[in-house]
Amino acid sequence: MPAPFDRSEYAARLRGTRAAMRAAGLDVLLVFHQEHMLYLAGYDQIGYWVYQALIVPAAEEPMTAVVRKVDELLVREGGIVDDVRLWLDDATRDPAQQTADILAERGLITGKRIGIERKSHALLPYYYDLLRDALRGAELVDASDLVTELRLVKSRAEIACMRRAGEIMDAGVEAAWEALRPRVRECDVHAAVVAAMYRAGGEHPSVAPPMGTGPRTLTQTHGGATTREVQAGDPFLLEVGGCYRRYHAVCMRTASLGAPGDRMRSMYEAIREATDAGLAAIKPGVRTADVAWLVHETMAARGYSRRGQHVGYGIGLGYPPTWIDSLRIKETDTHVLQEGMTFLLHSGLLAPEGTFYVALGDPVLVTPAGHERLTRLSRDLVIP
Repeated sequence: MPAPFDRSEYAARLRGTRAAMRAAGLDVLLVFHQEHMLYLAGYDQIGYWVYQALIVPAAEEPMTAVVRKVDELLVREGGIVDDVRLWLDDATRDPAQQTADILAERGLITGKRIGIERKSHALLPYYYDLLRDALRGAELVDASDLVTELRLVKSRAEIACMRRAGEIMDAGVEAAWEALRPRVRECDVHAAVVAAMYRAGGEHPSVAPPMGTGPRTLTQTHGGATTREVQAGDPFLLEVGGCYRRYHAVCMRTASLGAPGDRMRSMYEAIREATDAGLAAIKPGVRTADVAWLVHETMAARGYSRRGQHVGYGIGLGYPPTWIDSLRIKETDTHVLQEGMTFLLHSGLLAPEGTFYVALGDPVLVTPAGHERLTRLSRDLVIP
């Protein structure tokens, strides 16, 4: 498919990237994050387990994509990159070495500073070692967060995608409540969630919706659906990411299949009050660390604590295995909120007796005067 935004959007992104590169003293950037391939080049694909790279010079020169032959159509369809270099499965020259050849051809090795996204899931250590050996004479600099940081503030066009992703997320959560009842398997609820999001016009999210019932809520949204049958009286924990054009809106919700006990009510009221306080504090100029502090302090006033853990993370573009970016809502984070940032603000609590876990979280957009919740879902404890 053609790149999803106007070419002027990509031109602005490239200008921002080059400005950040010059500020970091980089002569060229090697991009491996698939999110950044899409962000800068309109290149959307799911086969990034094989080697591919986007070469971005700091000078006003064309970008070059190094991709496997089978992916040529996808990168050319984006319409942003004209210089596409291909590698074949039976080629005797490794694609990492081919990348070095292109840099040498452009005079971008000897005495140059080359940024490289070392944290990318798409850059195998094997290929990094090959690049390091092939680029001797250059200084390799870890630039994993350079484009990630630029992506934290969304454009008007991106915000429209985030709102659409929120609508898709809502459809998935509402389908979960319709499907949730005793004797239904977790995987049946999962199927209902995913089907509803596809019907709403969504795409495959970066993470299959984590969920758990009963004691499996102790996975704290890090467990997938199983064939376990839901039991009357079970707690139910759900995290859903709606995806539109690879932009994600993510929420967390808790339900009780039957009247919740006093302990669950107390815990849920604590996280509801704490996240309400955090939401009320969101506006441009506020430190993420201060939002996290307020969430923790509000919870502590109710006699609960989860200090030392984050209470939110940045969301936006994502590919498997994650929809999380570099923003963290935690007391040691150094970001300052800006208009256009989007993130999940959440909190959760483990029952003192270690029998269940509850959580609540909403996707939010920082607006000029405060925040906008990218969801219409109720924040109440759900009792289907």
